[in-house]
Amino acid sequence: MKRPVSSINYYMRLAVCMLCVLHVWASDVHLTCSSTAAEPASGSASSTSHTAAATEEKTGKSCKYDVDHIGQRSVGNGVNLYSLEKERALGRAMAAALDQHTAFVADPDVTDYINRLGQKIARNSDAQVPFTIKVIDSPDMSAFALPGGFLYVDKGLIMQVDSEAELAGLMAHEIAHVAARHATRFATRKYAWNLISIPLSYLGPVAIGTRPIAPLSLKKFNRNAEIEADLLGVEYQYAAGYDPQAFVQALEKLHRNETMMRAQLAKALPKSAKMPWHDQIARAFANYPPTDERIEKVQTEISTLLPSRDDYIFDTSEFQDVKAKLLWADRPILRRRRPGDSASNGPVLHRRPSPEPQPYDMAGNSPVVTKVPQSLVFSYLSVFP
Repeated sequence: MKRPVSSINYYMRLAVCMLCVLHVWASDVHLTCSSTAAEPASGSASSTSHTAAATEEKTGKSCKYDVDHIGQRSVGNGVNLYSLEKERALGRAMAAALDQHTAFVADPDVTDYINRLGQKIARNSDAQVPFTIKVIDSPDMSAFALPGGFLYVDKGLIMQVDSEAELAGLMAHEIAHVAARHATRFATRKYAWNLISIPLSYLGPVAIGTRPIAPLSLKKFNRNAEIEADLLGVEYQYAAGYDPQAFVQALEKLHRNETMMRAQLAKALPKSAKMPWHDQIARAFANYPPTDERIEKVQTEISTLLPSRDDYIFDTSEFQDVKAKLLWADRPILRRRRPGDSASNGPVLHRRPSPEPQPYDMAGNSPVVTKVPQSLVFSYLSVFP
């Protein structure tokens, strides 16, 4: 007579099975160029396959990072609970919530220029959705994209970068997030982990040790997504005719700022840096990969995967005109003393006030800030498609 399987054993087996499924979901599909291209004639099929395999082995270039096949690659493929239509609808709803509480630059010269620049990069990308691009009237220096092709660029970022190629590289990075469908792929993994947590909760003390796995796995996905967006974005920037080294320069600026901040933090909290496994723990819980690692990977791609060109677009007079126009509009304004003013009412410098970000709620829950980095955009996605 067979003994009935205990509920603990049943849920343990179920959790193991779901972990295996999640591992398959988490693995990306890397296709060779020969598998995505049209089928060759039967007589040359074998030789073509061997040639493609030899080329890939020699250069380490899969079809996913073959700049000659942009728009025909496996970017964004894999298990995803969101269809492109649902992803677009999700992004539209998020954008509508954000737009209600965000001030935008109204100057048509600025908005038209940024839109043309972004659309040029999008045409040279793997994105399968149209893009809506807006300029936020904010001194912040960031850009971010919502799922489905809604790209936002802060006015402060345009005023801070040195060239059009640098701005194009930063916008291409965000377009790559959309092309690779990172937001909805993240939501799919989050939904899978939520399902797994149900049977794991019946394991008693064993479940306590499995709780950190989900957040660490999702943070690892965020870090991998940033690396992928770096590599794809450089390719889109290159395909649009811009110097890919400009994005490296932007990362080097970020690295210098981070180094200064770490030095200040170590000076303020000297004991924190001496903790055992401090760097390893910090990296495991980080949403972004180390900037020096990002620089190294991008430089490797530029030198190995991007064919050299004689001419690149580095800067244009139109970009400098737009930048100068924004700087002039944001200049300090001197209020002159009027007759009858006392000494305390002397000339005062005033800056044009930037709109304060208003709280809003993407998911109908607690208030959140209006502008968020890509990793935080992920967290506001609904876990159900």
